[in-house]
This record gives sequence, C-alpha cells and structure tokens, in this order.
Amino acid sequence: MPSPRRLASVLLRRQVPLSTRLGLLRAAARRKVRPVPAYALRYGPGEIFLSHDDYTIDLESFKFVAADAEYGADYTAAVVLDIGAHKGYYGAFALAHGARTVVSFEPENANFELLERSAATYRERGADWLVRHSAVGAEREDATLHVMNASWGHTLHPPGSCTDYEVGLQAVSVEAMVDILAEAKSLTIGRARLVVKVNTEGAECGIVLGTPAAAWIGVSELFVDVHSWATCTAAELAEHLAPVGFRDLSSEMSPVLRLHAENKASAPLSP
Repeated sequence: MPSPRRLASVLLRRQVPLSTRLGLLRAAARRKVRPVPAYALRYGPGEIFLSHDDYTIDLESFKFVAADAEYGADYTAAVVLDIGAHKGYYGAFALAHGARTVVSFEPENANFELLERSAATYRERGADWLVRHSAVGAEREDATLHVMNASWGHTLHPPGSCTDYEVGLQAVSVEAMVDILAEAKSLTIGRARLVVKVNTEGAECGIVLGTPAAAWIGVSELFVDVHSWATCTAAELAEHLAPVGFRDLSSEMSPVLRLHAENKASAPLSP
C-alpha cells in the first residue's frame, strides 16, 4: 500500500492532468473496498494501468515519468523508442506530449499484457503506438529473463544479490539494438526527432556499448537509466557516444543519463 505522502506527491503535481489525479484517488479508494487486478487511469488521449499486486511500484514508476518528468524533452512529432517499457508509462507520456510514433519493447509477460492494453486505448483514439514482446540487447538471440517479485526488477543480467527475490524464469527473444535503430530511422519523416529511452535493469551497458557509435547517429535525445549493478558507468556510456556528437546533459539530482545530439550529422535520416 503506497504511503499517503507518496500518493500526495503525485496528486499535488499540476503537470499530471487533473483527470489522472482524480483517477488515482478513485483507485486508492477502490483498492480498499473492491480490488481488481488492474486500475485504469485516463492519461492523455488513452489510459494507463496500475496493477493491484504491484500498485506501490507502479505508482512510483508513473510518478518518476509523469510527475518528476525524468525523461522531459521536446516530443513534438517525434519518433520514440521505449526500450524496457514496463507497463507503458513512458510511452503514454511521450504521446501525451506530442510524439507521433512510439515503439515499446517489453519482455516480461505480466507487464506486457498491461502495456498492450494501454497502447490499445491510445490506438483507438488515433495514436500510433506499437508494442513488441521482446527484450533488447547488442545482438539478436534467445535468452532467459529472470523474473523478480517486483514488477520493475525483471532482468536478463541479475546481480547475485537478486537471487533471493527471483520468482521465475521466462524464455524471451532479444532484438539487436542496431537493427531497431535502423528501423526507427526509416519511420522518421524529414527532420523529425528520434528519441530513445533505455531502462533495462542492468542490460544497458551491452545495449549501448555493444552497438557501434555510428549506429546511434540519427538519435536526437537518449535517456539511459544506469543501475547500480551495471557493469559500466554513465561516464563510459557518454564517452562511447561522444565521437558522434552526443553531449551529456545529465543532472546530478537525477539517476538518468541524458545525452543530446549536438552535430548536424545526428539529424534523423529520411527514408
């Protein structure tokens, strides 16, 4: 059960739509009197879903995206890659702030189910939100996803300290980041921005460092959540991409590495 302070921290943020804040109040009341597997909240043109079993974690994840705006950027007419989509809060945020197309990747079954439900409500209202039931890595392969008892902790590369929290394994397909970037560039029109978010619970080092720097040309903005158990540092990721024009705009107050493309060569390519 989320603390009153955590709930209030979302309810008091005016950047979260009033309809969403009222929906959170209704969901909090319903959880006590008539719980359901997932609670729908209106956000932007569609709906997002908070699961009953992971409600506290889902609320914190939504707060991180929508209230704290940790991935704040210019999304106007942008193509957005959502790598490690969880239940779709970032994809919904990007579309609500003007993105033209979102492509989300999520390997874990329960998260993907609610991600797809959310994307379907956006598509019903004309949004272009594609979802793929797969993980992302440096190379295309089949792999094993380690499923934890917290919905945001599923990972291909768990640290040893996480074994006590593991509740299962899932076979997953892994798509290569280099292929995903090439596909995304074909979706851009003219000089539309390409924005990428990577939150993959420790797999971020392989995704970024294992993909040639030149493949990232065309990305305007890159957000990477660098986890404490990752095998690389944020500085190493920034150094890898610096030769193709990325500048580190990260804040010391944020856990997210934010890289912005500086040079003209980084403009997305026309199909």
